[in-house]
Amino acid sequence: MNMGMDSAPPIRIASASGMGRLASPFTMTGFAVALLFPVALSAQQGTIAYTFSHQYDFEVPEGWEDMMPDSETGIVLLHFGPSASLMTAVPGEGGESAGSGGRMISDRWLGRLLRIKRQSASRRDQEIVRDTWVDYEQGALVETREFMGRMFRIGGSPPTYAWRLTSEQAEHLGRMVIKATAEHDGTSIEAWFTPEIPVSGGPASYGGLPGMILVLSLDGGRTQYFASEIVLEGVEEGLIRAPEDGDEVSREEYEGIVAEKLEELEQLNRRRGGDRE
Repeated sequence: MNMGMDSAPPIRIASASGMGRLASPFTMTGFAVALLFPVALSAQQGTIAYTFSHQYDFEVPEGWEDMMPDSETGIVLLHFGPSASLMTAVPGEGGESAGSGGRMISDRWLGRLLRIKRQSASRRDQEIVRDTWVDYEQGALVETREFMGRMFRIGGSPPTYAWRLTSEQAEHLGRMVIKATAEHDGTSIEAWFTPEIPVSGGPASYGGLPGMILVLSLDGGRTQYFASEIVLEGVEEGLIRAPEDGDEVSREEYEGIVAEKLEELEQLNRRRGGDRE
């Protein structure tokens, strides 16, 4: 299977309703019937490639807009089975050397981009989710996050999202998808999931819906995951396992480190601003 950027659709979408042909209005009765319809075991395991985009919070300096991207892009793979999943990044695809839509930038501008990014006191600019393992049956989660160049391994339980199902349906990669929304820790979430893949998963730690999430948008599209390829076949034995890289910390410890370091950056930026005046 080809998981390269050449096969991926454009990352930026004007709205989730632009994903495909709008289907008939959603009803709970029809949805229940769809869930009761027998589903082949092959639909409960496989690999999904997602293109993702994280828009930076820092402002690109005036006059640099054509040379420097406003977002980081790449590809992640979600390997899943009926009871667990593992999301991991594709090495060498996207990342900090690519801009919106995968546009590559020169080493010169990449260096400037990284310097600006490292000075940002925004969590979005300093944090990258690397790998996420979720055990649906046990309610367990282990993820690795890179924060300010340091790798952390965090365990715990998957977040619980108060999903609201809507009547909106569309088609994505030839599969019927249904829109659901939620608010979690101040983040607005829009997900399009398909009951045709009856696994309650999705990219990163997002899941808990009666079907796999194929398109995910956070905070009005500032972060997006967009399924570009679906392969429903057996997953290599032992592939779906908890990541082992990074310094092991609890969720509370990690959040404390993040808050402390961002506050230090904010104070440093204030001092820099005062020195320039």
